Amino acid sequence: MAQHGANSPTAAVISRPPLLKIYGTQTALLVLASAALLLFGEVTALSALTGGLISVVPNAWFARMAFRHRGARAAGAVSQSFKRGEAGKFVLTISLFAMVFSTMPQLQAGVLFGAFISMMLVNLAFAWQIGNRRIAKT
Repeated sequence: MAQHGANSPTAAVISRPPLLKIYGTQTALLVLASAALLLFGEVTALSALTGGLISVVPNAWFARMAFRHRGARAAGAVSQSFKRGEAGKFVLTISLFAMVFSTMPQLQAGVLFGAFISMMLVNLAFAWQIGNRRIAKT
């Protein structure tokens, strides 16, 4: 028989990460970095902006898909959302790279890939920071 009262178990509440704040901040950082790179030329700045967006957009898609459902009752939907989000992220990333390389001939590939990797690292840093905050609260 379940006990009721002061010591009764409660369901854990896992809050959604602040997705808009995370990806909005990433985009703002990317725009600022690209604006600074205008000192080296428009092609350099555009290459950085494009490479960064190729990282941010698919990651935001994945996060949106992955965190649509919550709770133990939605375990199947959560799992399915993660799978669909990851597949969509992969397809979106490949498609964006293909589109950029086929439509932007004056691209600086090194700058593009540097910005792509930089935004991946920024995303990783945000995820690590959020994970540490959640651990500290428990």
